[in-house]
Amino acid sequence: MSHHPGKSLTRIAALAGLTVRDAVRSRLLISLGAILIIGLIGLPLLISGDNTLTGRLQVILNYTLSFAVTMLSIVTLWTACGGVSSEIQDRRLYLILTKPVHRHELWLGKWLGIVALNALLLTLTGFIIGVMTWHTLFTSPESETVKRQAREQFLLARQSRLPESPISAQQAQASAAAIVKSGHAPAGMDAEQVATELMKELKSARFVIAPTGSIHFTTLITSPLSGNNDGLLNYKIESSRPERTSIPALWEIQAAEGKVFHLAVTNYPGIPNRLLIPGSVIQGSQSLTLSYHRLDNLSQATLFMAQNGKEPELLIPSGSWAMNLNRGLLMILCRLAFLSALGLTAGCLLSTPVAVFVAFFMMVLLAMSGYVESVATSGAFYIPHEGPALSRTWLDEVILSQFKGLNMLTQPLLRLDPVPLLEEGRRISWLLTAQAVAWFVGLYTAVTALIGIILFNRRELG
Repeated sequence: MSHHPGKSLTRIAALAGLTVRDAVRSRLLISLGAILIIGLIGLPLLISGDNTLTGRLQVILNYTLSFAVTMLSIVTLWTACGGVSSEIQDRRLYLILTKPVHRHELWLGKWLGIVALNALLLTLTGFIIGVMTWHTLFTSPESETVKRQAREQFLLARQSRLPESPISAQQAQASAAAIVKSGHAPAGMDAEQVATELMKELKSARFVIAPTGSIHFTTLITSPLSGNNDGLLNYKIESSRPERTSIPALWEIQAAEGKVFHLAVTNYPGIPNRLLIPGSVIQGSQSLTLSYHRLDNLSQATLFMAQNGKEPELLIPSGSWAMNLNRGLLMILCRLAFLSALGLTAGCLLSTPVAVFVAFFMMVLLAMSGYVESVATSGAFYIPHEGPALSRTWLDEVILSQFKGLNMLTQPLLRLDPVPLLEEGRRISWLLTAQAVAWFVGLYTAVTALIGIILFNRRELG
């Protein structure tokens, strides 16, 4: 049997094509395509949101994309689990292995075929979402002002810019080291933890607004805008008083070049706010100085604009929405490629029903990566609502160490999830996309594939 690399790649490509043709002949591809079309078009018709143009577009981007990713993840695992194990049980695999085909070529061919099917279905998903978004926007009876605001919010990729810190990381580390050395650090905290808490406290303190007071902060714009698209400032006000009365205020935005923009606003504590900053102010600017002036002269409440570490966030236009969607779909394809490898590996060792059960358990475990991160960082499995927290036992310490290890493995799954970024209109950079390819395909899929091929080569087929 030949081991020539060129012939091996040809056989892998042929097996991938055979996998795709089998999916077409068994009507799997057609069925999935039909379900996707019905779900992607039907969900916005069933869920109208708040019946505004913004609400309808939000439904299209949020619900349809989450539906497509969930459905493709489930079907990918199901198909991959049966890709090898079902053919072993039906004895169809013998017809292939009697030909000059290595087992690793069969595994890779199956995997590549499933990835190709997902690429086709994700292309269909992106096309439908794009058409529905544009159709909803341009056929809406809303005014041109409302349509323009919707285009600014949904048809632009935006880059996040946070206020400049009053202290650098190096200064915080130096101050923390001095605090630890002097013996004034809280018990059990090292210099790094003290530095982190110091940065949080300083950020929170600079966004405290006294009665009739003001706050000022500067946000850098690393790449000046060439277009005239508007910027968005997201912020949230909290009050020291329990009452939720209105808060009149004045925003003053000043560009480094001297351009100034004023806008009177009325905020309510606990409610997220979004301020539209004209593109004419941002255009060509390297930085913006933003000032918030309270106008409620009779109120004695102290206001906070950086609760739980969430500072005001400036979102500036940075590329087209269509290209951003394409990068997001590519990141989703990388995740599906890993799920394909996971399902095939389970199918190489177990029967189809058992492989499906094990693979879906792994998917649920991966979906809980947010909880895993919370436990690993806080060291608490839950927060008691009454009484003091119980002290940890040796068993808790063992389980906590397992959570920390699992968090190291699943952290990229949480950090490289494009769905929340696409839903919020945040720019997905090529660097982030490359990281997704490296983690999901270059590491996770490669390691899983190696394990799967080894298991497949050692499995008895008799």
